[in-house]
Amino acid sequence: MLNNPRVLALISKVCFFIYRHAAALVVLSPGFKRLLLERGVPEKKIHLIYNWCDEAALTISSYSDNDIVTKMQGYFNIVFAGTMGKAQALEVVLQAAVIVAEQNKKIRFVFVGGGIEVERLKDLANQLCLQNVLFLPRMPMSKIGQVLDLADVLLVHLRKDPLFAITIPSKTQAYMAVGKPLLMAVEGDAANLVVNSGAGLIAEPENAESIA
Repeated sequence: MLNNPRVLALISKVCFFIYRHAAALVVLSPGFKRLLLERGVPEKKIHLIYNWCDEAALTISSYSDNDIVTKMQGYFNIVFAGTMGKAQALEVVLQAAVIVAEQNKKIRFVFVGGGIEVERLKDLANQLCLQNVLFLPRMPMSKIGQVLDLADVLLVHLRKDPLFAITIPSKTQAYMAVGKPLLMAVEGDAANLVVNSGAGLIAEPENAESIA
């Protein structure tokens, strides 16, 4: 998020100091490994360990919210669960919802969570007169498991940015653990994971027509 050359130069020096003196470096995606190799870090120092998911925390057997069930039943639910901030660029998903609404009124986008963009997204949904969008508040893992279980498709979306092409959002593993199809609107490593696993479909990020 920084663009001050002096600050960035200082951060780079700190990073390279750590790279040089660390016994081992753990990265969460192949892209980060490639980046460190390009920066001259010895390959023997770098260990790729993917994010994991606490499957037990997603169990729905211990909790049942009838209100959530009522709100989600009768629709084909495309669920986004997590932080709604600038990086997620979810206004594009609302634009996709406009396109989808013209084709099928029973397909709905469900946004679950909090973040600095929630109120703006709600306002935009109202401005677009969207009837196929539902916002649910941030909730504990004991509840979110039920929402994911009621989903038909689980959505991941990040801004179209080179940094995110080497990022695998942590919600990806939780989504895969639930066993529902993914719609991955993130380029690079995250898209490759979905393609190679056969876990869903990919869409171009920040492209409403592609998502629709």
